[in-house]
This record gives sequence, C-alpha cells and structure tokens, in this order.
Amino acid sequence: MQPMRFLDKWLSENINEEYILFKHTDLRTLFPQLSNAALKTLLSRAAYCGIIKRLCRGIYLFGNPDGRLLFRAASLLRADDFNYISLETALSDIGII
Repeated sequence: MQPMRFLDKWLSENINEEYILFKHTDLRTLFPQLSNAALKTLLSRAAYCGIIKRLCRGIYLFGNPDGRLLFRAASLLRADDFNYISLETALSDIGII
C-alpha cells in the first residue's frame, strides 16, 4: 500500500476526538523504512491533499478541532514544561471578557 493511503487509513481508524494532534515524530513508527526527509515530504503532501492540517512546524491536526485546540497544541509543544491557563485566558474562554 502506498504511504499516503496507509497514513490516511491508519489515521481514520485510530485517531479519536481526544487525540487529534500529533507530532511528526509520533508517526515515525508507522514508516520505519522512510528517511526523515521522506517522512517530512509525506506529511507535507498529506497536508497539501487535505488529509491532515499543519498547525505549526512539526504539529499536525487530523479531524475536527474543538475549543481547546490552542491549549492542546501548547501542551504538545511544551510537553516537558509546566503549562497553565491564566485567569484572563480562562475568563475569555467562558465569555466574561
């Protein structure tokens, strides 16, 4: 099976509403035969075709985002650091400000 079709099929079967964001390194185990450059090219082509969406360098979205997309992306980018939501952000999120 071609890598693009395999990626689309695997994402459709295994990604749920809870886990819609992933790093390019998360998909390394799906394609062990591809070099790093080939994997990046595959993800770039998948984003161009609309299978996935590129949020920023190395972070991709599959599925429909919810209102917590920004928070999930921040926690994925800074997984080893302490993350918090400021009071201003929380109040803005619920519509007070």
